[in-house]
Amino acid sequence: MWYELVRDLPQGLPASGDRGLDHTHTWGRTYWGGALFCFLADVQIHQRTNNQKGLEDALRGILDAGADINRDMSLDDALALGDRAVGGTDLKTLYDNMKDKPVDVDLPALWEKLGVKIVGKEVQFIDTAALSATRTAITYGSSRSRAGEDESRRNYAVFAGRTSATGQTREE
Repeated sequence: MWYELVRDLPQGLPASGDRGLDHTHTWGRTYWGGALFCFLADVQIHQRTNNQKGLEDALRGILDAGADINRDMSLDDALALGDRAVGGTDLKTLYDNMKDKPVDVDLPALWEKLGVKIVGKEVQFIDTAALSATRTAITYGSSRSRAGEDESRRNYAVFAGRTSATGQTREE
């Protein structure tokens, strides 16, 4: 996962003539720009909550509020629900910053802070890096304990805010 992020996330960075995420409709800026937004939001949420919450908690909050493909909702309302779930304004603030203007992100500096180093096709993790705990929390889930969830289920992948370990589906 980290190798692919380091390799591909730069495709979401603004290029010459960029007018922000809402106004630049190239493939790389739309797809990878959205991924960059989500990644930055995840890092920010983890940092602010001391790795107690992450983007998965914001997405879960949006779904738990009833927002899904069956219900129309403005982006501002969805972001507000996500922010409420993580107790901050990370999503709305980041979106407001990125939607109408290009925002240059120093990805090499961020990788260094997270302790992610690519050597050839190998990923090396630097556990003494300033944000290494954030990198670990992003990789395996936030450090907060989830009521009723035993340790063997905690580190499963998250899909649209729901862990695959729960067995929940949209129909349930």
